[in-house]
Amino acid sequence: MPQFTRRSFLRTASLATLGLTVGRSASRAAEESRYKNLVPADRKLRLACIGINGRGYADLSACAGEDIVGVCDVDFAWGQRGFHEFPLAARYRDYRQMLTEMADQIDGVVVATPDHTHYPAALMALGLGKHVYCEKPLTHTIAEARSLKAAAAKAGVVTQMGNQGHANEGTRQVKEWIEAGVIGAVREVHAWTNRPVWPQGIPLPKPAPTVPDTMDWNLWLGVAPEREYSPELAPFNWRGWWDYGCGALGDMACHLLDAPFWALNLRGPVRVTARSEGGSAVSCPSSSVITYEFPARGSLPPLKLTWYDGGKKPPAKLAELPPGEALPKGGVIYCGDQGTMFSPTDYSEHPRLTPESRMKEFVKRPPQTIPRVPGGSPHLEWIAACKGGPAPGSNFVDHSVALTELVLLGNVAIRLGRPIDWDPVQGVCVNEPEADRFLSKNYRLF
Repeated sequence: MPQFTRRSFLRTASLATLGLTVGRSASRAAEESRYKNLVPADRKLRLACIGINGRGYADLSACAGEDIVGVCDVDFAWGQRGFHEFPLAARYRDYRQMLTEMADQIDGVVVATPDHTHYPAALMALGLGKHVYCEKPLTHTIAEARSLKAAAAKAGVVTQMGNQGHANEGTRQVKEWIEAGVIGAVREVHAWTNRPVWPQGIPLPKPAPTVPDTMDWNLWLGVAPEREYSPELAPFNWRGWWDYGCGALGDMACHLLDAPFWALNLRGPVRVTARSEGGSAVSCPSSSVITYEFPARGSLPPLKLTWYDGGKKPPAKLAELPPGEALPKGGVIYCGDQGTMFSPTDYSEHPRLTPESRMKEFVKRPPQTIPRVPGGSPHLEWIAACKGGPAPGSNFVDHSVALTELVLLGNVAIRLGRPIDWDPVQGVCVNEPEADRFLSKNYRLF
């Protein structure tokens, strides 16, 4: 069985692409110079899926119209539904074995594992010249995000992060309305979630006496430190532990912060301050409030973005809601010089102006300037791109790595315990060398 090492990953990522040589039609000319290994539009994409329950099962279902040739899960009981529904697909526990043995039978790879395995699995797929769809957050650390962007650019294949809202109508409306000046210059944004809905801010659980017969615990740990099995860590509650997940912020911010990140160009230097409760060196906090302060960005004014989780929310009055309407479990408020916009869901669906009278007066809408994704499906957008269609909106190189980096900076500030000033050019927290240990990590051989 191939062993994972940092050296082997770098070697794999640098391999010449092994994809198919296919004919190019005139309709694919726009993407030909950017992407390699495109498949004929009239052929199904041959997909291998890593992690096939939870989000993985949703990804499988969304791609079911293509040819699912390989399915992989370290726990055959946890992955039973996916195995059952795709009985003709080759079945694996170890994604390394699957990608090695099926390299010439796969066009694309879907990664839907716990966060700590996103990077090694996606990097191996990129190194083999495969198109990659990877769940959010794209990576476990900022160093991994930057490495994955470089690998995706070098591989020249189609990539997409699974922050589903980026493909929907509401996210595009938010960007179009803000750019049209509907609420004037935006200087404050507030976003919140009801997560965590799993344990956080608690001590590590005691190990169980045995590992389930259906699970390979060593493969589940993967690159994470050696630790004895506990059902309180896997298969579900891993998000609350730093070794495997990125907490409430990592789970939902790639959704909720996507529209403001895109519409307001939230790239570049930023100061990040975090207040949290209940966290430790091993566990993500039970709640947090994180403030990102951005300087002016071109013609855009300075902006303060505040994130809330674990039961924390912004003052309800900021949303200017009708009497009796409370803030929902998750949403985003945009405070502009000339009004307020409110997205009442996790994925930016149904944005509206507030108070209600403003929305009723909002009859003449800005023109549509951003192409729509048919059906609002990020999976079908990725599949179409693999067949010569437009580049996916949340691809690694242009969008999702930068978004993931912004999100993960919040966790760096939480874990360091003091504000950080991020220099994106150097990739460091200015004058905070202690923060370096939270930007990258060591990898266990497994």
